[in-house]
Amino acid sequence: MGWQGGPVAGKEASSFVAGWLFWTIVFAVLVGPCIYGIWKITAEDTFSLLRVGTGIVTAAFASGVVSWAVNSVVQRHMKKKRIAERKKAKKRKRS
Repeated sequence: MGWQGGPVAGKEASSFVAGWLFWTIVFAVLVGPCIYGIWKITAEDTFSLLRVGTGIVTAAFASGVVSWAVNSVVQRHMKKKRIAERKKAKKRKRS
């Protein structure tokens, strides 16, 4: 039986996650510039397939870093928002 969509590691399933779709979009944007950059920094006699492969791997790694950074920023923002809402709710209960 697979994952049912419940809470994972204390997080609600409804929380925002920049997942595989976001990673794929960033990868598609970065793959061209990464291949071009690798093409420019390698020697002229380097195999073309090696250059393309290295560019693809570089784009995949860079996409992972961007996805991680976006997730971190968004999750931190949502956490601050939840804390502010809790404080507001506590103030209403006291009044």
